[in-house]
Amino acid sequence: MANEVKQSKKKRQRATGVPTLLVIVLLVLALAMGGLGGFVIARHTAPVNDELEKANERIIELENTLNLIGFPMDEDPEEWVFDDSPEDENVADELSGKAADGSSDDLSNLWDDDSLINGTLDENTEPVVVAEFDGGQLLSTEVIPEFNDQLTTQIFAGYSASEVADSVLQTVLTYKAAEKLIAIRAQAEGLDQISDEDRAQIAAQAQKVYDDQLEYYTAFVAEPGMPQDEIKAAAEKYMREEENITLQSITDEITADWPTEKYYQEIVKDVTVSEAEVEQFYKEQLAIQRENYTQYPEEFEFAHTDGLVILYRPEGYRAVRDILIPFQSDEDEIKAAELEDQISQLDPIGDAQRIQELEAELNPLYAPLEVTAQEIAERLQAGEDFLKLADEYGKDEMMETDPVRTEGYYISENSFLFSNEFIQGSMILDRPGQVSSPLRSASGLHLVQYLSDVTPGDVPLEEVHDAIEAQALQVRQRAYYDERTAAMLEEANVQYYPERLQ
Repeated sequence: MANEVKQSKKKRQRATGVPTLLVIVLLVLALAMGGLGGFVIARHTAPVNDELEKANERIIELENTLNLIGFPMDEDPEEWVFDDSPEDENVADELSGKAADGSSDDLSNLWDDDSLINGTLDENTEPVVVAEFDGGQLLSTEVIPEFNDQLTTQIFAGYSASEVADSVLQTVLTYKAAEKLIAIRAQAEGLDQISDEDRAQIAAQAQKVYDDQLEYYTAFVAEPGMPQDEIKAAAEKYMREEENITLQSITDEITADWPTEKYYQEIVKDVTVSEAEVEQFYKEQLAIQRENYTQYPEEFEFAHTDGLVILYRPEGYRAVRDILIPFQSDEDEIKAAELEDQISQLDPIGDAQRIQELEAELNPLYAPLEVTAQEIAERLQAGEDFLKLADEYGKDEMMETDPVRTEGYYISENSFLFSNEFIQGSMILDRPGQVSSPLRSASGLHLVQYLSDVTPGDVPLEEVHDAIEAQALQVRQRAYYDERTAAMLEEANVQYYPERLQ
């Protein structure tokens, strides 16, 4: 549904010109796991997993929503960044091996005043050895493109090149060295062989990633009145020509990483978690959610619509379902949004006359929708099922899939996701089962059904045990893999030469 999104303290800016798919994926998981340390671990784990997909979908959802409502994404970028400082500043160091002289290299002289604009290194240089280890070496040509991608991503997130360049370069050197070592190990164990079953899994994952990216770019190319087939074609053309993203490129990328994925699975296959570890993980995540959702209720609303495991529910929420009756044309929707925006900026008392004039322009746009709303209301009064009518009349895409379809939206007096009229119309309902009168929004008319109250407080472990156990196991597997990777780097006597990139 088209929701009215208010500005929050926890937002993230992405400039026009999105980095490549791999950069997006790695950055999202890195933020979720705690900065550059998480980036290192994420790069060595499964390239596509449920948590990563949820995080990536969340970013896409946020950015598409902001773009569609015309939020000024390019203003005040310093106020639009997450605080993604590593929780453990030693994580990268533990995985980083050692410099040739045993000290930390100051890489700040790699960037002169001109290159500080983007902070990247010249890719058109003769290859030099930037790391050596038992059984192999790492060339600058293997490092620089990845470093440039990662540094650009950090700059898009609001950081300056001079602040993060050193740590980004050491991180890229580290995981590139580990990547080579892992490839050698994977080949030695026969894990580089791709079976028919592997190819089927790769194809399914590639299609899912491609579809997600297509949905993301659709928001940027769509114009009022464009047929859906033209929008899709334009989005695919932009992806192909401007971002070099195709289904084949994604397939090739996942295929290239597949031996690493199989190696990861082989390493962690015997890792388990005890019930005590599950309980401890539950307590830690509960404390995080309780603090986060109390301070930022919008995170709770997004977590619910994204289908994430919820351990804490704030006070004052209820569940509602929605039937959205859309405008008859894109032009009507655009005009209604403009008029609604003008009205919202006026003083209800001092500008009463002007508000009345604008509402007179709005009424004809909503009139055809009110006829349909009356028809739906009559069928509801006759006992027909709300969901059945939502499928027949509604255009709220979130209502087509769980958890919103079965559990509804979570909404409160101070909700983040919805227009004021939607909130007021939902909260004024007296009892579960009751349906609102038609509610206006910039998307059309809504009929809202009050489902139930959302029980506030902690969600007992027994209600979410299996999901929490799976998450705890994933974290334990990553930690174990981290330990094995650090040991592998140490045993391989890795020597880094970042100064050769000058």
